[in-house]
Amino acid sequence: MNFKSRVIFLSSLGFALGMMLGTVITAVTTTMEYADGTVYLCSKEFNAFIGDPLLAFVIQALVSGIYGMIGMGGSSVYYIEKWSILRATVSHFIATVSCYYITAFFLRWISPSAVSDCLFMLILFIIPYLIIWLSKYLSYKSQINEINKELIILKASDYADSDTA
Repeated sequence: MNFKSRVIFLSSLGFALGMMLGTVITAVTTTMEYADGTVYLCSKEFNAFIGDPLLAFVIQALVSGIYGMIGMGGSSVYYIEKWSILRATVSHFIATVSCYYITAFFLRWISPSAVSDCLFMLILFIIPYLIIWLSKYLSYKSQINEINKELIILKASDYADSDTA
């Protein structure tokens, strides 16, 4: 798969997942936060800002999808062969955390003036980011080790074949 195809594929998948996860997580956390017996699909602040609950829900789903698209599509930087793992990680992290805050402020998930909430959300962002990054890193490292073992076996069999000829 070439780079452009990978970006398109991951972005499309990210858009769908972002819409779904953004909707579910917002509904669960907002409903639990207000705890008044009503199911909320958006924050009360965002509903008030938009003025129409259905339109607010649609906008939130689309914005969440765009955020997912940027996060997953942006992971394509890990396939730029000239980039180090550090450069790709820092670039992806800055892009996703920046887009997260823009999304969170726009959808009224958090207020820019609530510094403690912003820091708390940063911690909640970093923990899954590190878990996902580490799991992918270990998976790729395992695959590389397996390929290297196969290359050693292949090289040994080539030497054995050349000695018998």
